[in-house]
Amino acid sequence: MPYTQCLEREVEADCKNEFCFRPFTLETKELIESYTKPWQMDCSDLSFANLFIWGTEGKMEFAEKNNVLYVKLDFEGVPVYFWAPIPKKGADVDYRKAIMDAADYMKQAGVEPTFRSVWTPFRDMMLKACPEMFAMPTDIAWDYVYERESLATLKGKKLHGKRNHINKFLANHPDYEYRKLDATLIDDCMALYDKWISEREETKELEDERKSVSLALHNMERLGLTGGSIFVDGKMGAFTVGERLRDDVQLVHIEKADTDIDGLYPMINQQYVLHECQDVTYVNREEDMGHAGMRKAKRSYNPAYMVEKYLLSFRDLSEEKGLWGAESEDAE
Repeated sequence: MPYTQCLEREVEADCKNEFCFRPFTLETKELIESYTKPWQMDCSDLSFANLFIWGTEGKMEFAEKNNVLYVKLDFEGVPVYFWAPIPKKGADVDYRKAIMDAADYMKQAGVEPTFRSVWTPFRDMMLKACPEMFAMPTDIAWDYVYERESLATLKGKKLHGKRNHINKFLANHPDYEYRKLDATLIDDCMALYDKWISEREETKELEDERKSVSLALHNMERLGLTGGSIFVDGKMGAFTVGERLRDDVQLVHIEKADTDIDGLYPMINQQYVLHECQDVTYVNREEDMGHAGMRKAKRSYNPAYMVEKYLLSFRDLSEEKGLWGAESEDAE
């Protein structure tokens, strides 16, 4: 047997007993979705595109072990943590062992074991397998989910302000144009993003976000993404990128607009829903990450429900501060 085949078999055998973490690449999409898709979740975290575009440079990696998918996260300012172990649907899995194996890995890495952004069904599974664990809601990670019809029509008193902004935009820019995103518009999107970022204080977070936006735009077809844009006077003023998360749920990943043009944000929000979300019931617009401005904006659209997520640990961390870094403190 050739040496390379022997080595591959040795690695495969080791990964059945140890964690062999790998980056999310386009070639791993089918494997990852064989674990995530059957659960039919409405949670943004389970989108492969999310894992691929935001998990670069080692921030997110995965391991497969005994029919369980493990996702490890290593973001600056936050100790290494895991998401809930994701068993292959229908497989015979010792879920308690899966949890304990992940906890042991974190202990060996010198960090307190925590499982974060744990979706409600997995919270229940984890507590059933390990009743000694503590579960704490972490609302900075909760997804905002809206009725598609509400975002499309903006009917009702609560959305009166959104309608006013759109009417003002239409009055000032009656000749605007909606265009579906394709590869020919990538440069326009990045130019708009660079304008948006130039108006803010330069940070590592925004630098990383730019890379993720570019990665999404350059791989839209392979990631199954759709996008829309608004042009004003021949120049792109806003764009949105999203995907079909579940048959009845559209997920919005990225949305940027020129803040110098009044009403563009509510306009691209509505137009993307009208053009790219015709046959869904709900639109998931992801979490607010603890940013006060983003939280206010997302709440103003009157969400139908929130996708709740939890932090699970082996001791009560409810009084601990800064569990999610600076954002969590800002949100309190």
